[in-house]
Amino acid sequence: MKTKQVVARIILGVVIAAAIFTIVITPWIIKKTTPEMGIYTGSTAGILIFIFLLEVRAGRFPKGMLLISYGVLFQVFFTIYYFQYIDRNNPYIEDLKVQLDLYMQVLLFACAGAGGSIIANYADKSSSDYEQKHPISNTIDNTKHIDRLIENTHKIERKVNLSIIVSLASAVVTAVIAIVLLFK
Repeated sequence: MKTKQVVARIILGVVIAAAIFTIVITPWIIKKTTPEMGIYTGSTAGILIFIFLLEVRAGRFPKGMLLISYGVLFQVFFTIYYFQYIDRNNPYIEDLKVQLDLYMQVLLFACAGAGGSIIANYADKSSSDYEQKHPISNTIDNTKHIDRLIENTHKIERKVNLSIIVSLASAVVTAVIAIVLLFK
Protein backbone atom coordinates (compact mmCIF):
# COMPACT_ATOMS: atom_id res chain seq x y z
CA MET A 1 0.00 0.00 0.00
CA LYS A 2 2.82 2.40 0.84
CA THR A 3 4.48 1.74 -2.50
CA LYS A 4 1.33 2.87 -4.31
CA GLN A 5 1.23 6.04 -2.21
CA VAL A 6 4.87 6.79 -2.98
CA VAL A 7 4.30 6.22 -6.70
CA ALA A 8 1.19 8.42 -6.62
CA ARG A 9 3.11 11.20 -4.88
CA ILE A 10 5.96 10.96 -7.38
CA ILE A 11 3.51 11.16 -10.27
CA LEU A 12 1.76 14.12 -8.65
CA GLY A 13 5.14 15.81 -8.15
CA VAL A 14 6.02 15.26 -11.81
CA VAL A 15 2.67 16.71 -12.90
CA ILE A 16 3.17 19.79 -10.71
CA ALA A 17 6.71 20.23 -12.00
CA ALA A 18 5.38 19.98 -15.55
CA ALA A 19 2.67 22.54 -14.77
CA ILE A 20 5.17 25.01 -13.35
CA PHE A 21 7.51 24.36 -16.26
CA THR A 22 4.64 25.04 -18.66
CA ILE A 23 3.94 28.38 -17.00
CA VAL A 24 7.62 29.30 -17.16
CA ILE A 25 7.90 28.47 -20.88
CA THR A 26 4.70 30.32 -21.81
CA PRO A 27 6.69 33.07 -23.59
CA TRP A 28 8.45 30.45 -25.72
CA ILE A 29 5.11 28.78 -26.51
CA ILE A 30 3.65 32.14 -27.57
CA LYS A 31 6.67 32.89 -29.72
CA LYS A 32 6.87 29.46 -31.39
CA THR A 33 3.13 28.86 -31.91
CA THR A 34 0.31 31.33 -31.31
CA PRO A 35 -0.78 33.51 -28.40
CA GLU A 36 -3.82 31.28 -27.99
CA MET A 37 -1.61 28.30 -27.21
CA GLY A 38 -0.08 30.32 -24.39
CA ILE A 39 -3.58 30.77 -22.97
CA TYR A 40 -4.42 27.08 -23.31
CA THR A 41 -1.20 25.79 -21.80
CA GLY A 42 -1.27 28.34 -18.98
CA SER A 43 -4.87 27.47 -18.14
CA THR A 44 -4.08 23.77 -18.20
CA ALA A 45 -1.13 24.33 -15.90
CA GLY A 46 -3.32 26.39 -13.56
CA ILE A 47 -5.90 23.61 -13.40
CA LEU A 48 -3.21 20.99 -12.69
CA ILE A 49 -1.91 23.07 -9.79
CA PHE A 50 -5.51 23.46 -8.57
CA ILE A 51 -5.87 19.67 -8.56
CA PHE A 52 -2.62 19.40 -6.61
CA LEU A 53 -3.91 21.89 -4.04
CA LEU A 54 -7.07 19.82 -3.63
CA GLU A 55 -4.89 16.85 -2.66
CA VAL A 56 -2.85 18.77 -0.07
CA ARG A 57 -3.44 17.54 3.47
CA ALA A 58 -4.30 20.52 5.62
CA GLY A 59 -6.95 21.74 8.01
CA ARG A 60 -10.27 22.65 6.44
CA PHE A 61 -10.14 26.39 6.95
CA PRO A 62 -6.51 26.91 5.83
CA LYS A 63 -7.05 24.63 2.83
CA GLY A 64 -10.18 26.53 1.81
CA MET A 65 -8.39 29.86 2.12
CA LEU A 66 -5.41 28.47 0.19
CA LEU A 67 -7.65 27.42 -2.70
CA ILE A 68 -9.46 30.76 -2.82
CA SER A 69 -6.19 32.69 -2.60
CA TYR A 70 -4.63 30.57 -5.32
CA GLY A 71 -7.56 31.23 -7.66
CA VAL A 72 -7.36 34.99 -7.15
CA LEU A 73 -3.57 35.22 -7.32
CA PHE A 74 -3.23 32.96 -10.36
CA GLN A 75 -5.81 35.01 -12.22
CA VAL A 76 -4.05 38.30 -11.44
CA PHE A 77 -0.42 37.23 -11.87
CA PHE A 78 -0.79 34.94 -14.87
CA THR A 79 -2.72 37.63 -16.74
CA ILE A 80 0.07 40.15 -16.08
CA TYR A 81 2.73 37.57 -16.94
CA TYR A 82 0.95 36.53 -20.12
CA PHE A 83 0.47 40.03 -21.52
CA GLN A 84 4.13 40.91 -21.00
CA TYR A 85 4.90 38.67 -23.96
CA ILE A 86 2.10 39.70 -26.31
CA ASP A 87 2.74 42.30 -28.96
CA ARG A 88 0.57 45.34 -28.18
CA ASN A 89 0.05 45.86 -31.93
CA ASN A 90 -1.53 42.42 -32.31
CA PRO A 91 -4.88 42.93 -34.07
CA TYR A 92 -6.42 40.19 -31.94
CA ILE A 93 -5.41 41.63 -28.57
CA GLU A 94 -9.02 42.18 -27.48
CA ASP A 95 -9.97 38.62 -28.42
CA LEU A 96 -6.98 37.32 -26.47
CA LYS A 97 -8.04 39.36 -23.43
CA VAL A 98 -11.54 37.87 -23.59
CA GLN A 99 -10.22 34.32 -24.01
CA LEU A 100 -7.73 34.64 -21.17
CA ASP A 101 -10.32 36.26 -18.95
CA LEU A 102 -12.73 33.40 -19.62
CA TYR A 103 -10.22 30.70 -18.69
CA MET A 104 -9.02 32.59 -15.64
CA GLN A 105 -12.60 33.07 -14.43
CA VAL A 106 -13.31 29.37 -14.81
CA LEU A 107 -10.25 28.62 -12.68
CA LEU A 108 -11.19 31.31 -10.16
CA PHE A 109 -14.74 29.97 -9.83
CA ALA A 110 -13.45 26.41 -9.42
CA CYS A 111 -11.01 27.48 -6.71
CA ALA A 112 -13.55 29.70 -4.97
CA GLY A 113 -16.23 27.02 -5.13
CA ALA A 114 -13.99 24.27 -3.79
CA GLY A 115 -12.43 26.50 -1.13
CA GLY A 116 -15.80 27.94 -0.11
CA SER A 117 -17.29 24.47 0.18
CA ILE A 118 -14.44 23.28 2.37
CA ILE A 119 -14.81 26.34 4.61
CA ALA A 120 -18.60 25.88 4.73
CA ASN A 121 -18.12 22.26 5.83
CA TYR A 122 -15.77 23.46 8.56
CA ALA A 123 -18.23 26.15 9.64
CA ASP A 124 -21.15 23.71 9.68
CA LYS A 125 -19.38 21.31 12.03
CA SER A 126 -18.56 24.09 14.46
CA SER A 127 -22.02 25.70 14.38
CA SER A 128 -24.21 25.55 17.50
CA ASP A 129 -27.14 23.81 15.80
CA TYR A 130 -25.04 21.07 14.17
CA GLU A 131 -26.84 17.74 14.41
CA GLN A 132 -24.57 14.78 14.90
CA LYS A 133 -25.82 11.49 13.62
CA HIS A 134 -26.11 8.93 16.38
CA PRO A 135 -25.23 5.39 15.37
CA ILE A 136 -28.02 2.87 15.76
CA SER A 137 -27.00 0.60 18.62
CA ASN A 138 -29.75 -2.05 18.58
CA THR A 139 -29.14 -4.90 16.18
CA ILE A 140 -32.07 -6.18 14.17
CA ASP A 141 -32.30 -9.94 13.72
CA ASN A 142 -33.58 -10.79 10.26
CA THR A 143 -32.91 -14.54 10.38
CA LYS A 144 -36.60 -15.42 9.95
CA HIS A 145 -36.86 -13.15 6.94
CA ILE A 146 -33.73 -14.66 5.39
CA ASP A 147 -35.03 -18.20 5.93
CA ARG A 148 -38.33 -17.27 4.29
CA LEU A 149 -36.42 -15.63 1.42
CA ILE A 150 -34.36 -18.81 0.88
CA GLU A 151 -37.53 -20.94 0.92
CA ASN A 152 -39.24 -18.66 -1.62
CA THR A 153 -36.13 -18.73 -3.80
CA HIS A 154 -36.22 -22.53 -3.89
CA LYS A 155 -39.92 -22.47 -4.87
CA ILE A 156 -39.21 -20.02 -7.67
CA GLU A 157 -36.26 -22.13 -8.80
CA ARG A 158 -38.48 -25.21 -9.07
CA LYS A 159 -41.08 -23.26 -11.05
CA VAL A 160 -38.44 -21.87 -13.43
CA ASN A 161 -37.00 -25.35 -13.98
CA LEU A 162 -40.51 -26.68 -14.68
CA SER A 163 -41.17 -23.92 -17.22
CA ILE A 164 -37.85 -24.64 -18.91
CA ILE A 165 -38.76 -28.31 -19.20
CA VAL A 166 -42.22 -27.47 -20.56
CA SER A 167 -40.68 -25.00 -23.05
CA LEU A 168 -38.16 -27.59 -24.26
CA ALA A 169 -40.87 -30.22 -24.58
CA SER A 170 -43.00 -27.76 -26.53
CA ALA A 171 -40.06 -26.95 -28.82
CA VAL A 172 -39.40 -30.65 -29.42
CA VAL A 173 -43.08 -31.33 -30.19
CA THR A 174 -43.16 -28.32 -32.55
CA ALA A 175 -39.99 -29.52 -34.29
CA VAL A 176 -41.41 -33.06 -34.67
CA ILE A 177 -44.67 -31.67 -36.11
CA ALA A 178 -42.71 -29.44 -38.51
CA ILE A 179 -40.56 -32.37 -39.65
CA VAL A 180 -43.61 -34.61 -40.15
CA LEU A 181 -45.37 -31.92 -42.18
CA LEU A 182 -42.29 -31.28 -44.31
CA PHE A 183 -41.79 -34.94 -45.21
CA LYS A 184 -45.43 -35.80 -45.70
